[in-house]
Amino acid sequence: MSDFAPRLQKQTVSGSRAGDLIASVLARNFGEHQIEYGTRPSDVGATLGLCSLGKIKLFYGFWHSPLRIRAFDSQMFMETFPLSGISETVNNGVARTASPSKGAVFEPGATEFAPTQDYEHLVALFDPCALSSTLSALTGSPAIKSLKLDRADFDARPQSRLSRSLVKMLVEELGAKDSVPSSLVLAELEQALIVAFLCNVSHNYSGALRGRADEAAPWQVRRVEEYIEANWDQPIAIEALAVVAHLSARSIFHSFKKYRGYSPMSFVKSLRLRNARKMLSDGSLETTVTEVAFACGFGNLGHFASDYKRAFGEAPSTTSSRTKSGAPVRR
Repeated sequence: MSDFAPRLQKQTVSGSRAGDLIASVLARNFGEHQIEYGTRPSDVGATLGLCSLGKIKLFYGFWHSPLRIRAFDSQMFMETFPLSGISETVNNGVARTASPSKGAVFEPGATEFAPTQDYEHLVALFDPCALSSTLSALTGSPAIKSLKLDRADFDARPQSRLSRSLVKMLVEELGAKDSVPSSLVLAELEQALIVAFLCNVSHNYSGALRGRADEAAPWQVRRVEEYIEANWDQPIAIEALAVVAHLSARSIFHSFKKYRGYSPMSFVKSLRLRNARKMLSDGSLETTVTEVAFACGFGNLGHFASDYKRAFGEAPSTTSSRTKSGAPVRR
């Protein structure tokens, strides 16, 4: 697996350079658009960052001055996660106010965005084809109709804390300056964010996602386990699990809970931890905990250390030190 992964690099500009950067970002990602500035051109300022992954894009924006952006035919689904300030949004005629307590969701079409001064936010942009593919895997049926948001109960539903946490984790991975982001970690965080969006935002397939899932046979659960065991060091895609089991991903997750008492992703984590312990126990003197963590799909060293200690009763550094001293490792 390649260690190459993109980064989220933020750029702060002001005056005419800010206007040029904003226009460039919008043209590449939203097509034809119009910008109205609420201040003199010389006072325009922004800090922007954009990163493209395989199925989603992540955008960071800190708007130093007010403005209004109109994208006439956006092709992406979006969810915003405001950090400070407020913004007024309109998407296909549906108006919403976004604030740190709750962001906004968008579907392809006419989009309008008007942030106040010092508005800061993160935005996840989803490829409609990626959403459709994951939706089909979750339900076990082709998504024949185009995904359409249902915002009738939007005000009554809190924004998903899971989605916000996943976006922040992705931004941390992509913005880390002292390490190379793990492509395995990024792929699985990206998938988790797509699933969270589909499960927590109301749309025309929400009923199918909330309905009763079929039950897998024990042999199908075991086949999924065998696939995971053979591919533990690769990104585990729910589409692949659905193909292996000839069943919907929802049914697979439901049946894992029933027959095993844990989820497929918990099984993945357990396998990766066991392989990490093996690598630390059998590793050379030059093997570091960081190298092992990244090789086993753990991008956050703090989370890796906590999970490892919970599983084996000692820190990964303790296992490594014992191995290098020649002392036996507790099995």
